[in-house]
Amino acid sequence: MIKALFFDLDGTLLTSEKTLARSTWEALRACRKKGISLFIATARAPLLETMLGWTEIELNLFDGGIYCNGACEKLHGQTRYTFLPAAIVASCVKAVQAVPELHLALQLKDEFHAFNEPLADFADPLWGIDPRLCVLLGLEVVRQTVKILIYFENLVDSVTALPLSLTDRCRAISGNQANVYLTDQGKVLQITNRQASKFKSIDHLRCLLNLKPEEIAVFGDDWNDLEMLTRFPNGVGMGNADPKLLSQVRYQTQSNDKDGIAYALHTLLGLI
Repeated sequence: MIKALFFDLDGTLLTSEKTLARSTWEALRACRKKGISLFIATARAPLLETMLGWTEIELNLFDGGIYCNGACEKLHGQTRYTFLPAAIVASCVKAVQAVPELHLALQLKDEFHAFNEPLADFADPLWGIDPRLCVLLGLEVVRQTVKILIYFENLVDSVTALPLSLTDRCRAISGNQANVYLTDQGKVLQITNRQASKFKSIDHLRCLLNLKPEEIAVFGDDWNDLEMLTRFPNGVGMGNADPKLLSQVRYQTQSNDKDGIAYALHTLLGLI
């Protein structure tokens, strides 16, 4: 019996317009009424009120979650961070400096951010960032980095693929100490501590909740979701995901723009 659900956000729980479809909203409420716990499992920072305009109505659907690809966990009002080694952060900053027009963001403890280049004014609210929570790059911030993001443009409007040489360089820098994910059709590089994958962080919360692996289901659409989708028995891949990813996942639902979450909860898992 499934007792808890973990949802990626972009491309999964959210439509392409970054909203909750009515069918998704109703399916989540139906699950909660049946006593099933709901959790977020996202690469985003925990700034959903400002990023997505969520109110207490949306936030209260969820019992907690993992953010920054698992480097930030929230449960029962408590927050747990897993930081990147400072030497890896410093080396990635240097690698980015060698590529013209390349942008880097460090997501820090307590939702502070540091950028190598300022965001365009229009991008601030889409990142959900209060300018007062932006700090300068320096020795202190590399010791408090939860996740690295590397991208062109302003991330939210990025259309330029990253050079594969940069991805290879960051993987070499990270070695066996960090996860390096190339996501968003090759336009974004995400780096977190090796001990902070979505799978490992969900498994940590699962143990705290005293649940068996088969008592949870996880939903995702991108390569940073692959480990959780394949290592938990009830992994659900969205129809909009890369076919190569979907070929490795047990369940495949419809796309995020075609009621994929509602279809999975009703038809594939039989929860509502």
